[in-house]
Amino acid sequence: MHEIINVNGVSLIFSPFEDVETASLGIFVKIGSRYETKLQKGIAHFLEHILFKGSKAYSYRQIKREIEGRGGSLNGFTSQELSGYYAIFLSKNLKPTLDILLDMVFNPRFIKEEIEKERNVILEEIKMYNDLPASRAVTLLDKLLWNGHPLGEEVIGNPATIKRLKRSDLVNFKNNYYQPHNMVISCSGNFSKENLVKLLREKIRIGSLKVKFKITPPPPLRGLYIKEEKRQIEQCHLCLGFRSVSYISKERFIAELMSVILGANMSSRLFEEVREKKALCYDISTEARKYKDSGAFVIHLGLDKSKITTALGSIFKELKKIKKKDVSLKELSRAKDFYLGQIAMGIERPQGRMFYLAESYLTLGKIYTFSDVKREIEGISPSKIRNFAKKIFNFRNSCISCVGNEEGVGTRLKEVVEKAK
Repeated sequence: MHEIINVNGVSLIFSPFEDVETASLGIFVKIGSRYETKLQKGIAHFLEHILFKGSKAYSYRQIKREIEGRGGSLNGFTSQELSGYYAIFLSKNLKPTLDILLDMVFNPRFIKEEIEKERNVILEEIKMYNDLPASRAVTLLDKLLWNGHPLGEEVIGNPATIKRLKRSDLVNFKNNYYQPHNMVISCSGNFSKENLVKLLREKIRIGSLKVKFKITPPPPLRGLYIKEEKRQIEQCHLCLGFRSVSYISKERFIAELMSVILGANMSSRLFEEVREKKALCYDISTEARKYKDSGAFVIHLGLDKSKITTALGSIFKELKKIKKKDVSLKELSRAKDFYLGQIAMGIERPQGRMFYLAESYLTLGKIYTFSDVKREIEGISPSKIRNFAKKIFNFRNSCISCVGNEEGVGTRLKEVVEKAK
């Protein structure tokens, strides 16, 4: 059960959650890294950091003390299309938690010294992710999948742009995009709607500035692209990616089920074949990534450099199989139960419900209830899975990234793909 209420231009999604002591609230802004210019790459993420460094009414110490010091948790994120700030807290602490989150988002102080400190923090964060081979392999794959497009750029930015950004850039970016009608507040907890709305109306000023987005869809992927990076590490990290569907596509649930079947859990096909039967890796996983106008189906694994071509050949064998033969009704039924079970277990706690409602509304413009999703999932047949796999898994239009202590692996990988075509 939920309700969507307009509060001074902000869309509030409220879902009461009885018989629990905790609540979760998030403020989501429809702005992310894909809307940045090349010169300001990383500014959305930089701004996210700065909002935690002090607001008009609270110092950064008070922000942490009044939420985490009272047993709650506070965090934020920046993605390609969204920025978010959220807290999990005792329901009785709704007022101070809401007051802090709203003051952070609407009234950040932009203290010059804190900006310089956080600039150094972000530069260290960039180094950290670059030093993680699994993360680096994903970054390289994104650059191949969306070469020259903002979706292929790193959300965190790069050292050159982070060093260049000024206080005025951050202020202007915030003023341009952090407008009430460009925000969604999602809340789930054991308190009254009337009290929540009253608190919001007291704090949110009606905004007049209209946010304008310039968005360019990525061109189609044509050809095979392979990128390797040599690192002095024990494992090689391999990513295989194909372009897939957006989150507004009617096939989005088919993509999710195919991910479950191929690599979302320990009973999936790739886990069974590549890890259990052949012991080629410790872990292998799949992801159906979706954006407003594009998407990707990604496979990731870490393994010994001597086993790369064998593992990739096994992966292509499984992809060919799902393209040629319908999955059994039993296997599809298990995949549906897994996917629906993950959603149900999420929305049966305040934090999961808060995120689920926000994501559905932000991406689709409406809330898909569990019954709505179940109805969509139940309508997916084995032939729909096979036809979707045939459309997505075009080996001629694919990307592979590899990070590890091996040179010349690209040639060997290309040979495997050629044989699989």
